[in-house]
Amino acid sequence: MRIAILTHGISPFGHQYAKAFSDRGHPSEVWSMTPAEDVTGSRMRFVGPAGFKPWESSARLMPYVKTLAGVRRAVREDPPDILFALYMTSAGLIACLSGHPHVVVSGQGSDINSHVGSRPWRMILGWQCRRACLVHAVSDALAETLRSRLGVDPAKILVAPIGVDTNLLAYVEPSRRPGFATAQPGYAQAEPGTGQIICTRAHREAYDHATLVRAMRRLKDRGVRCRLLFTNRMEVESTKALARQHGIEDIVAFRDGYKYEELPGLLAAADVYVSSSKTDGTSQSLLEALSTGTFPVVSDIVANRPWVEHGKNGYLFPAGDDAALADRLAEALARPDVRSAAAPVSRKLAVEKGDLGRLADKMLAAFQRCLA
Repeated sequence: MRIAILTHGISPFGHQYAKAFSDRGHPSEVWSMTPAEDVTGSRMRFVGPAGFKPWESSARLMPYVKTLAGVRRAVREDPPDILFALYMTSAGLIACLSGHPHVVVSGQGSDINSHVGSRPWRMILGWQCRRACLVHAVSDALAETLRSRLGVDPAKILVAPIGVDTNLLAYVEPSRRPGFATAQPGYAQAEPGTGQIICTRAHREAYDHATLVRAMRRLKDRGVRCRLLFTNRMEVESTKALARQHGIEDIVAFRDGYKYEELPGLLAAADVYVSSSKTDGTSQSLLEALSTGTFPVVSDIVANRPWVEHGKNGYLFPAGDDAALADRLAEALARPDVRSAAAPVSRKLAVEKGDLGRLADKMLAAFQRCLA
């Protein structure tokens, strides 16, 4: 079975799937809608227009129209057995219009949750789900939204997180984490005893970095010794402006992105992982943190509850509540005993329920049923 994964090549997810499927004897490649560097171990074909940057609102419509032409051409010239499209509001629609007979569309979270309230988008998404041979959802909550809001047949839905490479994202003993000064690139230098916090989320409205910035201001006012590193460069200027506005530039650092192979080192150099998202699917960033044993402090939303049990392997706080977030971060940094007890629990959960290899096997079996 040969698989093409239609997505934005700048995202690591398509490359991770391609490698996992190929490693299991199913040749796979990424069909990238945006210009991107080749990733070791992944075959990639560029199908979109030059210079396409989907995060720039001025470049939304016409590049996608041009991408459809590129995908149609690829389907005619070298048709895969399965065309697997990540994100239903972009690649999913293009794949369903491509003419390929075996399309699998994948709902990742924000693509569904941020658009299902719009009647036109419900019609578009519902049509995709009828057109596709399989609908992939990264969480049970997202699958329920597909069933209740779009009327998708439950038998047509496959629930599986993207999953993470738990071998690459190896477990790090809590005793080896900083809680002290660190020399990792991108981290603000600090005196011993300064806790390191990391956020790997993109700077989008759904991830609500405004709440996180306000919480950091509270920690600074309380004299809590900590540093926060943002690693994602997607739409970063908005968060930089917030940091300046709240006067926390001295305790916040911004990294200009990272290569995926650098992620284990970045997480290993942090005491706490934080996400203040208002809505989500199964968060890939959270699974990455859990795999390494990095202590999570995340919003108390439906998507996070299956992965974080408050007080056992992390802390939850009410979404949008910066005071509560500041309290949880301060407590997490002050309690190395809690972080140490949580780390092996998180690792076990990631291996058993979030391992990319195990989930890839489940998806490949479903793809085979599509072809049958």
